[in-house]
Amino acid sequence: MSTFIAELDQRIKERKKMTSPLYQTILAGKATDRLLATFVIQRWPIKSLWTRNILGIAARVEEYRLRALLVENIYEEETGALSGSHRHLDTFADFGRAVGVSAEQLARTPSFPETDAVVAHNIRACNSEIHFTAGIASVLLLMEGQPPIVTDGGRSMLAVMRDEYALPDWGYEFFVHHASSDAGADAVSDLEDEHAEAARELLVRYCDTPESQAQAIGFLERALELRHRHFDAILRQAYDPAEPVFKYQDR
Repeated sequence: MSTFIAELDQRIKERKKMTSPLYQTILAGKATDRLLATFVIQRWPIKSLWTRNILGIAARVEEYRLRALLVENIYEEETGALSGSHRHLDTFADFGRAVGVSAEQLARTPSFPETDAVVAHNIRACNSEIHFTAGIASVLLLMEGQPPIVTDGGRSMLAVMRDEYALPDWGYEFFVHHASSDAGADAVSDLEDEHAEAARELLVRYCDTPESQAQAIGFLERALELRHRHFDAILRQAYDPAEPVFKYQDR
């Protein structure tokens, strides 16, 4: 692994999701109805643009074999066919439904300014005149190369959703295929490992000048900062520890 790739991975690790008080609260089993609902609603605009952002990168990758890796990623995200699952965005909507969020709420609830800032950054990194390696580093690798979302005791987000919040299997399926799974020893699914390795290979191939590497690092740092502001806004706006902890009820 190149020093450049190792630096990107280290920066992601240092500000991984589990350094956020939002994720710490959720994985501690302390999340309320309002917090989980707001989490879904505010994460939705970012997740719903995921494949279109990756398409923006893929369209500019000249080498067929590397472009095909992104196409495979997009195909799985949009269909779930490779994993025998469902469209990943639909499984996130199912998670929302399990915590009381309707399709109308997803479509109509205004997003926070911090959410809009993440959306704008991702679109610029992946779908503008900016070299596409900025998007690979600050969107694709950041998401797919995320360290496991687990507690200090090793409990994954999937396990917490299932055991603490009592979600049914259709309500936590989203977490089966992401960095919060019980699928592997490191709580990261094989799919995400594969997609992260594709991102690293693309960076080795195309992010090969000091200028492009500096740009990629800058975009990643900006993404990390905006992402944590987004997480903090969700916790600040939607969490009151005096409210009851969420428990799934058949809705």
